[in-house]
Amino acid sequence: MKLRKGRFARWQGQDYELASYQRIYYLMTDDPSMVSEGFREQEGRADRYIREVSTKELEDAYEIIPYAMYKSHRFTIEGETGDGKLVMVTSDPYVQNVMDVKPYGRHEFITELSPDEVELMEDRIGILGFNALPRTCQKYQK
Repeated sequence: MKLRKGRFARWQGQDYELASYQRIYYLMTDDPSMVSEGFREQEGRADRYIREVSTKELEDAYEIIPYAMYKSHRFTIEGETGDGKLVMVTSDPYVQNVMDVKPYGRHEFITELSPDEVELMEDRIGILGFNALPRTCQKYQK
């Protein structure tokens, strides 16, 4: 399972990571066969390919915000550890009653759990004027 987080766009029926620099948008992929579709090697990264794209060419653009549910508590996923555990943060003070968490920042708590122990989900929010779909929530497929 690959955890998705960040901005994405749909172009020619495929989803790609989306980046921008000085109001210019770029699709990103690690697939070298996409060179035939106008992608070029990203400077300084031999394993990454980018393609400049206009927002008019996009079918959809959205931001993915992953989260985890554990015993009815919602956690923001901050990242993954080297051994594959999820680093999760919540501001829910009642989480201390159901699991071992550590204080993190002001009024927040942090913990690490295996992806198998939680229900992974994502919020999908339209960006760049793509608001046709309301905020959605999808479960990850394991």
